[in-house]
Amino acid sequence: MQIYWLEQRVNDVPFGDEWLSAYEQSRLVALQFPKRRSDWRLGRWTAKSAAAAYLGMPHEVDTLAEFELRPGISGSPELLLPDGPAPVALSLSHSQGIGLCIVTRAGTAVGCDLESVESRDPAFLTDYFTDSEQELAAQTPAPKRDLLVTLLWSAKESALKAMHCGLRENTRRLHAAPQSLGSNGGDWQRLAVEHTSGGSFSGWWRESGNLVRTILVDAAEKVTSLHALAGTTQMQL
Repeated sequence: MQIYWLEQRVNDVPFGDEWLSAYEQSRLVALQFPKRRSDWRLGRWTAKSAAAAYLGMPHEVDTLAEFELRPGISGSPELLLPDGPAPVALSLSHSQGIGLCIVTRAGTAVGCDLESVESRDPAFLTDYFTDSEQELAAQTPAPKRDLLVTLLWSAKESALKAMHCGLRENTRRLHAAPQSLGSNGGDWQRLAVEHTSGGSFSGWWRESGNLVRTILVDAAEKVTSLHALAGTTQMQL
């Protein structure tokens, strides 16, 4: 199985809204704050662009307007086509004017997240991190500590999305373990998250432009490669 990812920026999003479905346009009108509207449009544009590329469909206004993202029962986004659910599983995130979407075959538990690298209050670690994660943070040299904490939090966010439960779940029941914190030129590095119930996720992370990206998939899936959409590079696993 292959996982595909795509990033888009606010400037990539068209000025008009013709690429949104009628339902999506009604949702957009209901959003009062400009930043919320901008983030919402960025997320939809990124997800639709990723899905069109994955399905081999034209990246045109008329085609994208037939794609419709709606929240599923769990709250996670689901993609609908005119004849029913699209044969994809996807997850999306946005931060600092950048949108990230991952897409793969339907029925796969996947999650992705974008987080700005920043300092966190010690109480944040106590409230949301496991004892071993807090110990790892304490042992990490100060110059890399903010990166580590951001990475661990982003990994938890991705896992919770893959579980379709969000922050309704206790984050201290999830233990994140990056393979390393070494600088690798912004390339993807390996990542794992385990749940106290016995469930586990495997995936990747990378840092670029002071943003951490994490991608996680149910560890039971036989993932063979991670690919970038829109003609960019890919990484064989």
